[in-house]
Amino acid sequence: MEKLLKALNSSAVNDYKIIEVNSESSELFYVGKKLETNRATNLKSVSVTIYVDVDNKRGSATFTYYDYMSEEELAKLINDKIYAAKFALNQHYEIPSKNDEKPSKNPSNFASRNLSDIALEIGEAVFKADHYEDGFLSATEIFVTKKNRHILNSKGVDVSEVTYEGYIELIPAWEKDGEETETYNQIIFSNLDKTALTKEVDELLLLTKARMDAVPFKSDKPLTVVIEDEGVPRTISYFVNDLSYAKEYQHMSRSKISESVQGDNIEGTPLTIDLLPSYVGASASSSIDSDGVVLKPVNIIKDGIAKARFGSYQFGYYLGVEHPTGVLPITKVECGSKSLEDYKKEPYLRCVKFSSFQLEDASGYFGGEVRLGFYYDGEKEIPVTGFSIAGSLPELKGKIVVSKEDIVSSRYVGPKYLFIKGMSII
Repeated sequence: MEKLLKALNSSAVNDYKIIEVNSESSELFYVGKKLETNRATNLKSVSVTIYVDVDNKRGSATFTYYDYMSEEELAKLINDKIYAAKFALNQHYEIPSKNDEKPSKNPSNFASRNLSDIALEIGEAVFKADHYEDGFLSATEIFVTKKNRHILNSKGVDVSEVTYEGYIELIPAWEKDGEETETYNQIIFSNLDKTALTKEVDELLLLTKARMDAVPFKSDKPLTVVIEDEGVPRTISYFVNDLSYAKEYQHMSRSKISESVQGDNIEGTPLTIDLLPSYVGASASSSIDSDGVVLKPVNIIKDGIAKARFGSYQFGYYLGVEHPTGVLPITKVECGSKSLEDYKKEPYLRCVKFSSFQLEDASGYFGGEVRLGFYYDGEKEIPVTGFSIAGSLPELKGKIVVSKEDIVSSRYVGPKYLFIKGMSII
């Protein structure tokens, strides 16, 4: 690191930022229930961003630094990046300066434990769900990672944090009448609850069975649609992203502070949304952002009313914000009072797995092709497939009802379901 700092300080850069990450992992690879490979990794990466000022504008360029680089190689690389930065100029902005704020600890019960032991415990919890006669886990990969991240810059910022992640890739399979169906799934977390993990894998196996049993679905009239899985945070992002510093600076924001983000007549749930640095179980938890800003919770929407904006130090600087929030990784939405059971009074269409959930930010069009859904006919849920849903958030944003049931995923904490009346079925 001394060689790098010496090279940067003796160069023509105006500012710089260094992000050093030391990563340890334990990795398990299964075929069926048989452990085929057990390995550990220990990696280091150093990313350097240089900032160059030209005529009251600022350009930047990033490169990867390796310890084996000679002083001559490093000096040439820095000069090449200075040259490149001059061709990507933006309005001038400052980078964060040193302050007395200390990052909080990211919550995880992985801390102070052997990563290999955690990985084996995860494996036990996963395969506890593999107990069906016709269903099984075809392949499973488990990764447990600990990262030490250190950020320093030319303005005196020098902050560090430790983060943890459990990551599982698994392929549940189901056999019926000589045919087999497989689905691909990911589970990401930073706090191990073995009972909850077994339950989640069990549900994925049963969803694979439902995928095999699913029948084509058509409807020539709008229905009450229940969105879950990736569709929930993607839909919520329509409201969140609009309150970013960048949207305001680019004059693209639809929202105004102290005004409703869901229209004048909210028939559904008035949304309350917070952005958080960390949350128990959310693997994207981080107490500092990539600029070294120490992150703190921000309430951006309260009961449907826009309360605050957020975003990177650069765009906060452009807007004249005294203390920019930094980029917060976790979106937390307050749950509602309605459960899925409350909707079992009339037909609905529950969309569980999308091939790709789409959201066009400018138009507010949202929806996508559904690989697996459940049509509730008034008495029972029937697994269905082969259809798409479509809607317009400018028209439907005031009709969204959020569920009482909640989930914690990598970057999202909040309602498991969104209930929306009047979506089109294609």
